[in-house]
Amino acid sequence: MDTVDANTLRLVRIFDAPRERVFAAWAEQEQFTQWMCPPGVVIDECVIDVCPGGTWRIKGRQESGRAFASSGKYLEIEKPTRLLFTWAHHADGDYSRPRGHETTVRIELRAVGAKTELTLIHGPFVDTPSFDAHRGGWTGSFDKLGTFLGRPA
Repeated sequence: MDTVDANTLRLVRIFDAPRERVFAAWAEQEQFTQWMCPPGVVIDECVIDVCPGGTWRIKGRQESGRAFASSGKYLEIEKPTRLLFTWAHHADGDYSRPRGHETTVRIELRAVGAKTELTLIHGPFVDTPSFDAHRGGWTGSFDKLGTFLGRPA
């Protein structure tokens, strides 16, 4: 199932890696930058401070050359089982520009033997195009995360 309701995305994926390794891929900046964003997107800047009240921001460009900038705040961290943070895009891919509609991202990690089940709940989105774009973005990012986690730690 890829929806909670018409405006909230829910994705579940099993990764062939222990929960602690999957959590580290979200919480350690040098790992995060290797898989975050779908194929065809280049990250130019990424800063994450994974602690309650900490902030994150990421800036880059798509193959088309279109720039993007997103940022948010970590609301809850429960190592190695959960992350909850806000998410919003900045107009024109510029941090100095206003942030758009803010959504919430919840990541839940559950050990399944030596593997990890990751559940992402993201939303609510303001419209279907935004919902669809984020579903595509997360799907591509999770494909990259699976490849990343398949490499030796």
